Amino acid sequence: MARKITARGFGAKYGKSVREKYGKAEAKQRQKQKCPFCKKVAKKLANGIWLCKRCGKKFASGTYLVE
Repeated sequence: MARKITARGFGAKYGKSVREKYGKAEAKQRQKQKCPFCKKVAKKLANGIWLCKRCGKKFASGTYLVE
């Protein structure tokens, strides 16, 4: 079962839709990313920067969610 990301710290004044959008963006950002070169799961170095242990290449992915 997938872990549900909640928008903690957002009170009632922000509204349900804002909290839901934030939760979706956080879930997308925290997903495991596959290396575009060898298709293996990569290790996250920083926000949006990934390192593939198999082939040793760095790539950028999964920082923003465009709707």
